[in-house]
Amino acid sequence: MLAAAQLRRTASRPRREIAVGAYVAAVVGATALAIVYAFAGPMADWGRVAPDWALIAAMAALIILFENQRIDLFGHSGQTLTFVPIFALALLAGPGVATLIAVPAMLAAGVGARLVWYKIAFNACVIPLSSAIGALVFYALAGGPTTEHLLLHLPLVLIAAETAFVLNTGLLAVAVGLSTGRSPLAVWSEKYRWLAPHYAALGLTGYAAAISYIELGPAGMAIFATPVGVVWIAMAQYTSRARDGVERLQTANRALSRNEERFRSLVQNAPGFIAVLNEDGTLQYLSTPGVGASADAWPREMPRDFLSLVRSQDQAEVTSVLADVLATPEVERTVELQLSHGGGKSRHYSAIVKNLLADEAVHGIVVNARDVTERKTLEDQLRHQAFHDELTGLPNRALFHDRLEQALVGAARRACHVAVLLIDLDRFKVINDSLGHAIGDELLVSAAQRLRSHLRESDTVARLGGDEFAVMIEDVASRSDAEAAAMRVLAAFEERLSFGGHQAVITASVGLAVSEPGELDAADLMRRADVAVFRAKEEGRARLAVYDEAVDASSTRRFEMESELRRAVDRDELRLLYQPEIDLRSGLVVGFEALVRWEHPERGLVPPQEFIPLAEETGEIIRIGHWVLLEACRQAQAWRLTLPELGRFTVAVNLSAKEFLEPDLVWRVAQTLRDTGLDASMLRIEITETVVMRDTHVARKVFFELKGLGVEIAIDDFGTGYSSLNYLRRLPADVLKVDRSFVTEVDHDEREAAIVRAVVHVAQALDMHVVAEGIERLEQSVVLAEIGCETAQGYYFSRPQDVATIERFVRERQGPSARAA
Repeated sequence: MLAAAQLRRTASRPRREIAVGAYVAAVVGATALAIVYAFAGPMADWGRVAPDWALIAAMAALIILFENQRIDLFGHSGQTLTFVPIFALALLAGPGVATLIAVPAMLAAGVGARLVWYKIAFNACVIPLSSAIGALVFYALAGGPTTEHLLLHLPLVLIAAETAFVLNTGLLAVAVGLSTGRSPLAVWSEKYRWLAPHYAALGLTGYAAAISYIELGPAGMAIFATPVGVVWIAMAQYTSRARDGVERLQTANRALSRNEERFRSLVQNAPGFIAVLNEDGTLQYLSTPGVGASADAWPREMPRDFLSLVRSQDQAEVTSVLADVLATPEVERTVELQLSHGGGKSRHYSAIVKNLLADEAVHGIVVNARDVTERKTLEDQLRHQAFHDELTGLPNRALFHDRLEQALVGAARRACHVAVLLIDLDRFKVINDSLGHAIGDELLVSAAQRLRSHLRESDTVARLGGDEFAVMIEDVASRSDAEAAAMRVLAAFEERLSFGGHQAVITASVGLAVSEPGELDAADLMRRADVAVFRAKEEGRARLAVYDEAVDASSTRRFEMESELRRAVDRDELRLLYQPEIDLRSGLVVGFEALVRWEHPERGLVPPQEFIPLAEETGEIIRIGHWVLLEACRQAQAWRLTLPELGRFTVAVNLSAKEFLEPDLVWRVAQTLRDTGLDASMLRIEITETVVMRDTHVARKVFFELKGLGVEIAIDDFGTGYSSLNYLRRLPADVLKVDRSFVTEVDHDEREAAIVRAVVHVAQALDMHVVAEGIERLEQSVVLAEIGCETAQGYYFSRPQDVATIERFVRERQGPSARAA
C-alpha cells in the first residue's frame, strides 16, 4: 500500500506542475489585459496627477527597495511595504500607469531571488494586479483621492485595501493549493487570513502618501515617507532581534535536550558501567549494564560493597587504587579489572577512578569503567597467533626458541641436558604436489597429533614451517636418554597416518643435538640439530642422526657456504670472466664465453666446481643465472661501443638444467635484451647435451621460442652424452661445441681426429657451426683448422679474464698494429 501511494504521488506530480504553469500563465495574462484595459477603457483618464519621470523613477525605486526588505511578522512568512508605493501610484496616476511601472520593478527585484522563473513572474503580477483593482474600487466609490472629504474617504480606503488583500492572498492561496494538492481555502485560512489588518494599515499609508503628494508635491511624499520608513526599519530590527533571541533559546533548549539524551544514552548503552562509591567503598549508584553484559548476569539489586562484584584476583589492586585516590583527590587512577557476572563468567573492564567527594553534585568516588572484553579476547588471539602455528596449533619457531633459551638457563643451573630433535617428513613435497595442498595440510595436522601422542606433556612440540617439526626435551640425564626419546619419535612414524581419506606410512628423518650445561645457546643447539637432520637425509632418510662435531665438520662448512652463497648476489661478490673464441682461419676474436666466478671476501676466488653444484642443489642457480645473463648482455653492449675493432661478435651464456626448465626463461631473455639494448643475434645460449636429452620435447619447444627471439643456440659438451643425430636433426640449434675430451689428443691420435672430423661433417650437413673447446697447444689448433673446425677457445689463446684484460687482448690481437703485422 505504501508503494502504491508513493506511485500515485509520483504520477500526480507532473499534473500539478502543469496546473500551476497554466495558472501562472492565466494570472500573467490577466495582468496584461488589465493594463491594456486601464489605458483603453473608460478608466483611461483616471488619475489625479500627470505622472512625470521623477515620480515614476522614485516609485520604481521604492518598489524594488521595499520588495527586498522583508520582515518576519510573528514567525510567519516575510512581509514588505511594496503595496504602499504601488497603491499610492495607482491613486495618483491611475491603475494603468501603476501596473505598467510596478510589474517591471517587481521583476527587477525578483532577479536576485533564488526562485524559478515562473514564480518570479507570478509574484511580479499578483501585487500590482491586486493594488490596481483596489485603486479601481476606491475610484468607483470615491472618485479619487482628495483632501476635501478626508474623514469620509478613510472607510472607502479600507474597503479598497481589503479588496486588494482578498485578491492578493486569494491568488497566492490558489497557487500554493495547486502546487501542494491542498485546498486553497485551507491554505488561505492557515497562511494569509491574519494579514487583513496589515493590508488595512498599508492601504491607509498609501492613501496618506498620495494626499501628501497632491498637497505638497514630492517634498510632501518624502516628509511623509521618512517616518514610515524609520518605523519600518525599527520594526525590522526589533523582529530580527526577537527572532534571533527565540532561535538562540530554541537552539539552547535543543542542545540541552540532546545533551541530556546523549548522557542518558551513554550511561545506559555504554559498553561498561558507572559507579559512585562512598569513602568506605560502599555503593551510592551503579548504572545498568551496557553493551556486552547480559542483563540477567548483572545484579538485580545494587550490592552494598563494590568489591563484591570484583573478581577475587583483582580485589587487592582495586583496593590499592581506591586508597590512592582517597589520599590524592586531584589525581585520577586507571585500573584494569574483571567483574564477576552470572554463571561463573566475568568480563574485562578498564576503569578510571577519580575522587569527587568534594564535588557537591556528586560527593563520591566515581568509577567510570569501559568494557574491554572483546579487546582482551582479540589480544589473546593475536598473542596466540603470534606464537603458534595456525594449521596445527603447535608453538611456532619464535615460541620454541624462547622456551629453548629458558630451558638452557634452567639446565645450566641444574647441571642437566636439553635435547632438541628436528623432524622432517620424508617426501612430503611429492604428496603435497600430487594430492594437493589441502591433503598436505591434513597430513601435517595428523603428524603433529602423532608427535604429541608419543611424547610427554612437559616436552615442547613445535612446527617450524613447511614439513619441519621440532621437539625440546628438558631435564635429560644423559645422551642415551635423549637418543631413546628420539627413537620413540622415529618409531611413531612406522604406523600408518590417516589424512584426507588416505592411509600411508610417512617416514621421517630425525636429527638430534644434546646440550652441554652452559656451553651452548639456543641458536647453536638448533644449528647442530639442523646439521644432524641434514645428515639423516643424506644417509637415506627414515633414520636418526646424532650430531657429532668431528664427523659433521664438513656439513657445517657446507651449511656456511650455502648461507654465504645466498648472500653472494646481494653483496655483489660474483664476477664474470670472459674467454675469447678465436676464428682459426683469421686468428681474430669472434666471440666470448661468459664464465661466473665467486670472489669470496675471505676465501678469495672460489672455483666454479665448488659452488655451482651447491647453487644448483639449493636453487640459487636461478638467481645467479639471472645475474649472469644481465651482466653478460650489458657488457657485450658496452663493447659494441668501446671496441669497434671487434666488428660483429657473440657472447655465450651457459644455462643450467634448472634455468632451462624455468617457465619464464624466454620472457626473461627477451626482457634482458630489451633492458640492455643488445641485438638478439649477438647472444648465444649454451645448453649441455645432457640437459637437452632429459626432455627433448620441452627442449624443442624452448629452442624454437628462443630462435623466435633471434638468439643463437649452442649444444655444449657435444659427444659426452647421447650424441643422437636424431635430436640434432629435430632441434633448431646453431652451434655444436666439441667437448675438450675429444680435442686433447687430436694432434696425436688419428681416431680422435676422425671423431672430430665426423662431427664437423655432421654439423656442416645440418648447417651448424662447430666450436672446439680446450685448445692448449698450437698443434691442436692447426689440426682442427685442417679438419674444417671454424672456431675454437682454450688456454692456448687465452684463459678466462676480467673485462680490462680482455679489452687489452682484443686491441693487441686485432687492433690496427696487429692487422698491419
